Amino acid sequence: MIVYTDSQNIIGLPGRRERLEKREYRSKNNKLLNNYELYEDFYRITDQINLERVKVRGHQATSQKNEIDRFFTLVDRASRNALRNE
Repeated sequence: MIVYTDSQNIIGLPGRRERLEKREYRSKNNKLLNNYELYEDFYRITDQINLERVKVRGHQATSQKNEIDRFFTLVDRASRNALRNE
């Protein structure tokens, strides 16, 4: 499965996994990280499926966007509107 994202956090999660799990999703001050459950779910799911993450540049001029960038913009807008209306 290929996931397109403009989130540097999502792209970097695999590289942070060992440290996050070792610290039990806690900060330097021993406080549980916000949304730690989402990190756990992300790692559990990505262990079960072959996931390829592709970084999409955000905030480009329309004339510089390729087909994937345009499609990503539509999905991003729709998901943000859906969250606002929830």
